[in-house]
Amino acid sequence: MNECLLIYSYRSCDGVFSPSPGTLHNHSPTTNQYKFAGQHFVNNGEEDQMEIYGYRRSTAKSIATTALIFATLGFLQLLFFWKPELQLYMMYSRCTLDLATCVLLKNEYYQTFVSRVEILTFKSVKKSKSAVDDKLLELTETTPYIVPAGKGKFIPAHSIKVFDCCRARYWWNDACHGFEKIAGLGDDCDIEYFLEQEGLCKEEEIKRRRLFGENSISVEVEHVWKILWKEALNPFYIFQAFSVTVWFIDGYYYYAAAIVVISTVSLALTVHETRAQQKALRDRVHDVEVVQVLRSDGSVETVEGSSLVPGDIVIIPPHGCTMVCDAALIAGNCIVNESSLTGESVPVTKTPLNPEHENEIFKIRAQARHILFSGTRVLQTRFYGNELVKAVVIRTGFMTSKGELVRSIMFPAPVDFQFYRHTYMFVGMLAAVASCGLVYSVALRMYRAEPWKSIIIRSLDLITIAVPPALPAALTVGIVFAQRRLKAAKVFCMSPKTINISGTTNLICFDKTGTLTEDGLDFKGIVPADGGRFDQMVDSAATMERGPLLLTMTTCHSLTLINSELSGDPLDLIMFKATGWSLEEPHTEETSKFDLLVPTVVKPKKRQGDDEELSEVGIVREFPFSSSVQRMSVIVKQLQEPTFQYFCKGAPEKILTLCRPETVPHDFYEKLESFTRKGDRVIAMAWKDLGSVRFLKIHKLKREDLEVELNFLGFLLLENRLKPDTAQVIHSLKKAGLRSVMVTGDNIQTAISVARECGIVGMTEDVQIVTADPSKMTWAWTADMTQEDRKMLSRELAEGRPDDKIHLAVAGSSFENIRKFHPEGLKKMLLEGAIFARMSPFEKEMLIDCFKDQGYFVAMCGDGANDCGALKSAHTGISLSESEAAAAAPFTYTKGSIRCVPEIIREGRAALVTSFGIFKYIACYSLTQFVSCLMLYWVGTNLADWQFLYIDMFELTMLSITFGRTAAYKRIVKDPPPSSLLAFVPIFSLVMHLIIVITAQVVAFVLVQQQPFYINRTEVLSFLNTSKKDESHEYRCYENYAVFGVSIFQYIWLALAFAKGPPYRRLVLTNTFFMATVVFFCVFDVFLVLFPTDFIAYHFQLFVPPEMNFRGVLIGIAAVNLVCSLILEFFCIDFILFKRAGKHVKWIRSSTYLGDIEAAIRQKMDPHWWTKIEISPSKPALHLPPSIASHTGFMEMPLVDPSASFGTTASSSFLGGPTDFPILPVSSSYGSGLVLVNESENHAHSAHSHPAMEMPSNVTFEELVEVIPLLDPPPSYERESSRDSARFLEPVSREEPSSSEQQPTVTFVREASTDDDETAAMLGTPSPHPHVEYA
Repeated sequence: MNECLLIYSYRSCDGVFSPSPGTLHNHSPTTNQYKFAGQHFVNNGEEDQMEIYGYRRSTAKSIATTALIFATLGFLQLLFFWKPELQLYMMYSRCTLDLATCVLLKNEYYQTFVSRVEILTFKSVKKSKSAVDDKLLELTETTPYIVPAGKGKFIPAHSIKVFDCCRARYWWNDACHGFEKIAGLGDDCDIEYFLEQEGLCKEEEIKRRRLFGENSISVEVEHVWKILWKEALNPFYIFQAFSVTVWFIDGYYYYAAAIVVISTVSLALTVHETRAQQKALRDRVHDVEVVQVLRSDGSVETVEGSSLVPGDIVIIPPHGCTMVCDAALIAGNCIVNESSLTGESVPVTKTPLNPEHENEIFKIRAQARHILFSGTRVLQTRFYGNELVKAVVIRTGFMTSKGELVRSIMFPAPVDFQFYRHTYMFVGMLAAVASCGLVYSVALRMYRAEPWKSIIIRSLDLITIAVPPALPAALTVGIVFAQRRLKAAKVFCMSPKTINISGTTNLICFDKTGTLTEDGLDFKGIVPADGGRFDQMVDSAATMERGPLLLTMTTCHSLTLINSELSGDPLDLIMFKATGWSLEEPHTEETSKFDLLVPTVVKPKKRQGDDEELSEVGIVREFPFSSSVQRMSVIVKQLQEPTFQYFCKGAPEKILTLCRPETVPHDFYEKLESFTRKGDRVIAMAWKDLGSVRFLKIHKLKREDLEVELNFLGFLLLENRLKPDTAQVIHSLKKAGLRSVMVTGDNIQTAISVARECGIVGMTEDVQIVTADPSKMTWAWTADMTQEDRKMLSRELAEGRPDDKIHLAVAGSSFENIRKFHPEGLKKMLLEGAIFARMSPFEKEMLIDCFKDQGYFVAMCGDGANDCGALKSAHTGISLSESEAAAAAPFTYTKGSIRCVPEIIREGRAALVTSFGIFKYIACYSLTQFVSCLMLYWVGTNLADWQFLYIDMFELTMLSITFGRTAAYKRIVKDPPPSSLLAFVPIFSLVMHLIIVITAQVVAFVLVQQQPFYINRTEVLSFLNTSKKDESHEYRCYENYAVFGVSIFQYIWLALAFAKGPPYRRLVLTNTFFMATVVFFCVFDVFLVLFPTDFIAYHFQLFVPPEMNFRGVLIGIAAVNLVCSLILEFFCIDFILFKRAGKHVKWIRSSTYLGDIEAAIRQKMDPHWWTKIEISPSKPALHLPPSIASHTGFMEMPLVDPSASFGTTASSSFLGGPTDFPILPVSSSYGSGLVLVNESENHAHSAHSHPAMEMPSNVTFEELVEVIPLLDPPPSYERESSRDSARFLEPVSREEPSSSEQQPTVTFVREASTDDDETAAMLGTPSPHPHVEYA
């Protein structure tokens, strides 16, 4: 069979596009675009896209593999348990998907899943235990199944081929020769399909349930024995079992028994914790609801929520309910609390699907305002007369929004962190060292003609020493203590491994509303407009005269009453409450006076002499807010008026396009920008009188017909205030050298203002707004610094304190174009971008992925479902909400403030440094013990049972546990912590410590043999009147005493050396438990070496030298070892290598510096793209709109074509008079500009006589992004190009050239924002000293 060719759709930032799936292509599979050619995909183009391969069983392979399983005593089967895909490779053969009996799936994280393909037939139905199937079997005997046929239709089928993976079911579609997810109804149906639904019959419901399954989000709580079995087969416990077996055979009974006890306790705790987590998740997601379903015959049936299927029509009760499925509303309105998904407790009004859009394709994201999502709570319904509130079920079970969330929790993305990868590599290196020791041991014992049993057991014992079985447990110590400290600070961590990753964070993305700023808004005032002019701002809406502006504020909203409490959008609430009016939702009998069906009524507070009834206003029809049109509107009727009125409010840019030009003030944009630059939320309002329209026609009018020729009314101003600690936290992050970025759905000017206010952007730092379409990118100065700010900036720069940082701001639509069409521009955005506004949830997630692709370690802090995708995608997701959507984030903070961000980073750094130190400690401990055993093997002995027990169970365990109790340092420093185990510094540290350890042990080993009292091991056994077979004296000798006496101190010294303090952890002296442990073992070890009692000497098998002086010498060797270890780690490693050399020599570093990442991005940028217009892949074109080109005082010149060359002339009033001069359009890293070439020096002086170039008042924002008028430098300052922006330096004196030496002077009409070398390259001249003027 010819398989259809699917091309992978990249989720990357390189701008490469893949053709749509299902298209046959004949390209080379070696190119990036087609490297997956010939492979199949399921969920193509979606977030959970996976590669799929078909396999079927091979008889020959199966027989051979079964023989291998027996030959390896079942070890091969154990490998299959750990890696199921290995069994597929060894027992199955690749085949086309239509013949497959098993499938292998790989996701974007290279995780693999193996699923068995089943063919469901009528026999499968008979085997089903469902009571419904048994009762109604005869109804479906001929065609027991149905399969999707597209457009919401289903066709009967005798059988269906399916497989299940990650709680999703896939079916074989013969039409496209591939597997497709069984999701539900939706993206291929039009709206008319849902509006025409009348309910399902019983037979259809049964067949659909067989296809879609039960409507339940079931989280299995596994049996204790099943969990125990799975955990016991973990590689860690398998290696423990192997080690314990070797130790028992070798006679280490006490030590082996202790390990068995500890492992059993660890297993029991793991099983208990796993079951507790499964129960908690099950209880959290399990909903039991009884619902009413409308059948095709018009009857209403009460059923359990688990029996719902896509296509059922459910009736929403008036008192509300909890939704157990995703359903599209087709009749009536619902007030819904979606806090479980979005984190916002504000009730949302859901309206039915609009029949006017019946021909549009139904998209869940686009139609979200009409969908009741699973897990949300319907508070109440609103309906007309006796009409039922109905909704069509579109998705059930794990395919619902809530189910997808639970799936993301059950099957999380793997934690891909360099430190963890390196631990596995390092364990491999230790295994290689153990192999060398194994060869040494075997060769030595064979040379001595020892029995084979002794050779095998002692050699295997070396492996258990060199590869520490306690390593995985030890690595969690720092994480456990950090998690406890975070919990005490009300920060809850769902994924403990993420704590270490958070320590590497160097870029933090913040949502704005509810994260940096308060959730609510404050009413600031109204700016009325009348006769094409703005009036003075009104501070109180309650004092306004009744008129269209006041009526817009009182009626143009979606507020409702829930339990007599006014509820709705916070903006609407603030606006309405500011008027002092009241809202009522009358009973049906009260609506006759409006001739309407149950309108919402608003009225002012009753005043003496007023007729309350005549002052009422009824809201006849509401057009809800839509993010696509960015506005909402209503039709209202006043009792005293015979006509209907239409009121509209929304984004100023959108409202402007709907209004009559004569009603819009000429300074509209000037006013708008003045407010947005202050951080105000600006809402524009407009209205018109509809005249005497009949009521029936009102409900048939289309929105687009109403929204024309409106009268502009003015602006509503609201304040969005920063949270009290926002600025302080941003300042602390900035001081620590961490980059902060704002990612918001709000207006770009408002976002820039908030960014300045909170410190993400400095008050005097330049911000450029970037806009892009598929063909070009443009940069525009935001012009939001006051003249005072600019004067202050000039003074600071003149005083030698330049801040040349340039920030870029971009809106979501432009970011998408940059991501897709401008790969070089994307690098610049990721490097300099600080404000990403008007970002959709998908765009937020893509931005996080782009940052990650460039090497940043990204944290995302948000408060709602809008940030859910970004929270999951980031290395460190921090949610400020306790909603179910927030469960996808590793961290949750319950106090709703970003002050948790530095706390998490501090604890992450402390945990990472602790894990780093613990790993080095455990590795050195293993190698230290390994060296001890190798040396003792030379004289035919080893460490005794109690010696192993003391070292491993007491010293190692107690030091490792208390090691991680050191708290995090009080502040975040600029230097990031180490994150690479295989870098030069940690490898050098381990090697040098190992050299010190070996030297100390060798000195003790050799020194004891030089003593006059020394006798060899054979003589010792004779002296004790025993033999080698006597286990109580098997290992006693002077070498054992000397090596053991020195090594027990070495384990303490290594712990002290690796227990790092500032700047990531507090001083180790503050860790009282650790220091007490160190002191205790130091005292006890001195006692063991100098004054061991007979009882201790017998059980530890110590053969104590008779001379006390030699015992003291061993203490002295240990003391020298301590001094050397501390000097090496704290002076040579930390101070010289890490702090000094590491800042200058890149290959020495074991940390990831933010500067290194940014330098790598700059290095990857193509310099030709910025400097050579003709080869630029996205050539920034210069365009001057007529209103700018003709504006007096700005530039009086004809429109300039980007390809214009020298000789085109123009005149400029700000250059000292109307003088013609040649112009040249150029492009730089910040967009387009004009180069003006003056033949006269006088003109150059005239250019400097005007310190600022003002924008004309009638320039629109769209025009602003095309031309970039920036500040010209004062004449007394020289300008130097630094990075990408120009800055002022020290005053310079200028010499007047003689007239004979005059040469053309090139002056930028905008602030230079590119390197002067680039400018010179564009002009075709040599690169001079970097001045604005080139002579």
